Amino acid sequence: MSITRSTKESFLTGASTIIPVMPGIVPFGMLTGVVTIAAGISPLKAIFMTIFMFAGAAQVSVAQLMTENSSAIIIVATAIMINLRFVMYSASITPHLGPLSPWQRLYLSYTLSDQAYAVSIVEFTQRSSKHHKLPFFAGACTSLYVTWMISTISGIFFGSLIPPEWSFDFAVPLTFLALLVPNIVDRPSALAAVVAAIVAILTVSLPYNMGLMIGAFSGIFTGYFVSKRKGACHE
Repeated sequence: MSITRSTKESFLTGASTIIPVMPGIVPFGMLTGVVTIAAGISPLKAIFMTIFMFAGAAQVSVAQLMTENSSAIIIVATAIMINLRFVMYSASITPHLGPLSPWQRLYLSYTLSDQAYAVSIVEFTQRSSKHHKLPFFAGACTSLYVTWMISTISGIFFGSLIPPEWSFDFAVPLTFLALLVPNIVDRPSALAAVVAAIVAILTVSLPYNMGLMIGAFSGIFTGYFVSKRKGACHE
């Protein structure tokens, strides 16, 4: 990818577009750092864990399972189940990016996040974008990654200074609600969101966070079939 003025502008635009979701990312990252340390993991190992995983929901779940002395198989299976959604993100965003070098694929797959995907897919599919898609997406991924690392490492080292009554639990649903609402733009997306939420709530007691994935796939299939039926009715 040659570095041109338009490429830099697209990268910076992608990096700035994700800023509105940062108020939810910062406390979520700090909460993740606090939970990881509370699980008895040393600061150095917690930093390595943060860098290696780069997945807040999975890191929190793994830390909690470690405090319960769960087996390695259960911990790994749980992390995989929670992060399977990134496979769907990748399949959705890749056609917009064009040919990628192995290094570009490696970097973007590592820094891919819910927020970077959400702002990028909206830019690519719902607007007449004037930006180069690859640098825009890379900018969004990089901006989120840097913010997440700073927030989580801050929680690792300074989380003990935060008063217990300052609960950051609100940050997780707040972050994902901020991503969900702008993407509900028609009947298929609204039904997909409703079905996914209902199924996830009904299956929340399933082990290994399987309810999350069942809810996600239920929403995806609902949106797909409603969209196909809507398209058939217009033919």
